[in-house]
Amino acid sequence: AECSLCIGVGSFSDLPEIPGIAHFLEHMVYMGSEKYPQYDFHEFISKHGGYTFALTEHEHTKFIFSIQDKHLLPALDRFAQFFIKPLMKKDAIIQERKAIESEFQLALPNDDIRKAQLMASLARIGHPVNKFTCGNLITLRDNVDDDKLYEELHKFRKRHYSAHRMKLAIQATLPLDTLENYVTKCFADVPNNGLPPDNFTAFKDGVSFDTPTFRKMYKVKPFNDTNQLQITWAMPSVLDFCRSKPCEYIAWIIEHKGKGSLISYLHKKMWGFNLFSCSHESDFENNSMYALFKIIVVLSREGQQHLEEILNALFSFINLLKKEGPQKRIYDEICTIEENDFRFLGLTDNVEDLCKTMHFYVPHDYITGNGNLYFEYNPEAIQKCLNYMLPETANIMIFNKDFDCPELNKVEPWFKTKYTDIEIPEKWIERWKSIEPLPDFNLPLPNTFITSDFSLISMPAEMPKYPIQLHKDDISEIWYGPFDLPRCSMNFHFVSSLERQSLKNVALMKMYCNVLKMLLIEDLYPALAAGFTYDIFVDEEGIIIKLDGFNEKLPLLLMTIVRYMVDYPTLVTKDLFEIAKVQKLEILYNKFREPDKLVKEVKLQKLNVSHYTNVDMYTTLCDVNFEEFQDFVKSFTNHLFIQCLVQGNMTQDAVIETVRQCIELINCDPLPSSTSSQMKVTQIPLGTYYCKLKNINNSDINSVVTNYYQASDTSMELSMLIELLVMIMKGPLCIQLRIQEQLGYNVLCDFVDFNLGYSISVHTQADKHTTEHVDQRIEEFLKSFNKILEEFSEEKLDDVKEALITLKRSANFVSVKEIVERNWNEIISYKYMFDRFEKETLAIKNIKITELREWFAKHTLNGSNFRKLSVHVIGTDPKEITVKKANSE
Repeated sequence: AECSLCIGVGSFSDLPEIPGIAHFLEHMVYMGSEKYPQYDFHEFISKHGGYTFALTEHEHTKFIFSIQDKHLLPALDRFAQFFIKPLMKKDAIIQERKAIESEFQLALPNDDIRKAQLMASLARIGHPVNKFTCGNLITLRDNVDDDKLYEELHKFRKRHYSAHRMKLAIQATLPLDTLENYVTKCFADVPNNGLPPDNFTAFKDGVSFDTPTFRKMYKVKPFNDTNQLQITWAMPSVLDFCRSKPCEYIAWIIEHKGKGSLISYLHKKMWGFNLFSCSHESDFENNSMYALFKIIVVLSREGQQHLEEILNALFSFINLLKKEGPQKRIYDEICTIEENDFRFLGLTDNVEDLCKTMHFYVPHDYITGNGNLYFEYNPEAIQKCLNYMLPETANIMIFNKDFDCPELNKVEPWFKTKYTDIEIPEKWIERWKSIEPLPDFNLPLPNTFITSDFSLISMPAEMPKYPIQLHKDDISEIWYGPFDLPRCSMNFHFVSSLERQSLKNVALMKMYCNVLKMLLIEDLYPALAAGFTYDIFVDEEGIIIKLDGFNEKLPLLLMTIVRYMVDYPTLVTKDLFEIAKVQKLEILYNKFREPDKLVKEVKLQKLNVSHYTNVDMYTTLCDVNFEEFQDFVKSFTNHLFIQCLVQGNMTQDAVIETVRQCIELINCDPLPSSTSSQMKVTQIPLGTYYCKLKNINNSDINSVVTNYYQASDTSMELSMLIELLVMIMKGPLCIQLRIQEQLGYNVLCDFVDFNLGYSISVHTQADKHTTEHVDQRIEEFLKSFNKILEEFSEEKLDDVKEALITLKRSANFVSVKEIVERNWNEIISYKYMFDRFEKETLAIKNIKITELREWFAKHTLNGSNFRKLSVHVIGTDPKEITVKKANSE
């Protein structure tokens, strides 16, 4: 069951003197109620296999939880009390604003958030968006005393957290009458003050960003190594056009990647990696006051030298849209694609979107209004939106890590983003007004991948419960499972011995996938647009290709990819290789600058003898040249073992024939018989072992600690025992280390599955304490957890067992996609245990509480089998950052 409550108030209603108060209230409300103890709700949800979170948007605040159906009523009662009589104790202010500060520190390296804050500063003075919405210790401690903050928090809640401004959505397998009774019983006492929301009508009708500061060009230094060109237009709100979606129609054409598209032109010029167009990513871009329409080009190094030409091309394409006008043929295609997707949509969790949709739409449109469905072709609305996309009203931002600091003479006050602004040259604006569409451009062609035949192939009366093997030899194995839907999934694993030979080959394999995807994009984008999906990525043994879509045209998609693999050596050029290499290096660089990703990479390297970190990959890829890549491409398909799983509405004969054609086209020989597929994992010696390294990003104060407690057994019984332990541990761990001790915003524990033993991993982000202190507090918690286990009864364990079984059932059987993924994991791991859920369920039921106590005592501090690896990524001291900034200035 899932429940989501959305309140019609957000950061736009922040008090000018207390920025971030709406976000802070969202945290404070969750800190207990008069009816239930402070941490009771979190403990109850965690104990029964659920989760909960909340988020503050600009016009709304959402609270969400999930739990087993049988525990929904007591969970709802606890949840409702937050909005009836929350505790909101004064002493909790000190504790929870530390969590706000930790959240702010996590947001500091996020360029999307930094970009939005800079954009918000360009709005009209006094506009609700022209403020700092996250909150931190400056706004919630230094600039306001505790008594005033406490008073204003309660006033804000009483003013805005009113029943008539709340929308509630619940999804469960229980009868509707039962759910209605639950809601009435639990929420009847939520207070209703009848007051109207804040009045923002003065900021509507396109005046939000009608400022000289908006209509400029900005040079911005990003936090990460990203190079982008962003063009933004402001226009009145388009929420009333939910049925026709004019901005979505325009964005769909602009970000089309087929022949004649804007990005296809930029690819050929080697100026851009990718292009996005969006108007409704969040309510920062699309709300009741305004809409922001953005076009983002991810630039290559060459593209950075041709910004004027790229802008010329962009306005040339926009003028094509204006010249051709709205196209009903294209609109109808989009409408058909989205209808097909919605018609065969799998099981989804609807409540988070639904409770927000209820604020905007009439009941008839609750389900469909916030989705992607197109109902009414409205050429006038499309033309009106296009008319706002003028050269003279555009905001242009250029993001480049290499911008010189002296040139950037301004600083955004909250995230300290360095930038400068300049007037857009008048001659550019005049040129863009009349620039003709380039001959390279055309509107999207009719899409041949759109499916029209949804008829089902006749299947046997009794279909197999698990995949069956149709074929196996020394080159391939084919697994098959039928479904009664007109969709199909095809997964291929191209196992090669090349990747295991060297670090350089691992880097070359990643490049192989990247370049192949770049080669395919123009021809296969129509398939993506029509609702098909495909992915190509590297694993430990080779590459995996996954395809999914309506079965009528899925084989066509497969054969297109295979033909490109066969013709690869003649298609790839040095220019394409170089642009893909630069793009991959940027991705790797940004990954190892994130402490969360770095700590995981280092942990894997220490445990897995065949794992290479992103740092290793980066340094190796720097030295890879085009000739080496060509040799690798030619040799990759020489020797392969191909694993295949096809599940969907296809007959066995059709599957065998389709895969046979694919293998014949590749024309590979078998792998050498000595090739091993077993991943090797290092066993940690008895005791504690530390690996400490500095955060590679010297402007990031965030530290991360991951403690990994390893077992030496790989039995299913042990894996289920550890999963039960983790499920019991999650609630108390979060309450003690995150909420009470405020070690960091993210405090997690997980079950880790490696071939050489299972383990528990405890992961904590920190920005206020040393990593040694965090490590010590984790150990102290584990000591106290022994006592929790001692007091844990068999009856309580039975509840946890039931919750774990329910979680596994929902994870494995909720949707066709998840069933396919579960079966695929069994195949590529060579375990083929398709009935794993049934066996795990039996193992879970047989575990006793004494076994949990004994195992935990042995594998934690001073235990007879205590094996711990503690990996620390240590953030930069804030004092060092201050000195560096002073020196740079």
